[in-house]
Amino acid sequence: MALSSAHASIRRLCEALEDVADSLPANVNRSDCRRLADDLVPALKAAQEAEEMQVFPAIRRAASGRNAAEALDRLAYEHFEDLCFAEEVTDVLRRLSIGDTVNTEAVGYMLRGLFGALRRHLSFEQELAASRLR
Repeated sequence: MALSSAHASIRRLCEALEDVADSLPANVNRSDCRRLADDLVPALKAAQEAEEMQVFPAIRRAASGRNAAEALDRLAYEHFEDLCFAEEVTDVLRRLSIGDTVNTEAVGYMLRGLFGALRRHLSFEQELAASRLR
């Protein structure tokens, strides 16, 4: 199913973001940061598009009513927010990849904010899909 594939991709991104956050301040792997900076937005965008094109319509067909529509609107908005946040994180990852000086506390907070939001989104989406697609 598209949902499990998209979620697996996002989970891998979360793990990579968490690894970078855990490596701060002294053990940052610059090549991992560069690779994640290159992959983060395209991989997140692809996973979100798969959800919106394949999963959202299935939920819409399986559920009717205002609650389902509101939930899907929320998920779509979270996609937008998460992608904007990922773009900001990409800039920081690029700075880390070249050894630029950064506020590591702020960067750690930023990375944890993104992967925390992505994980909450996955949980909500899984609950919604499970309840609507039975």
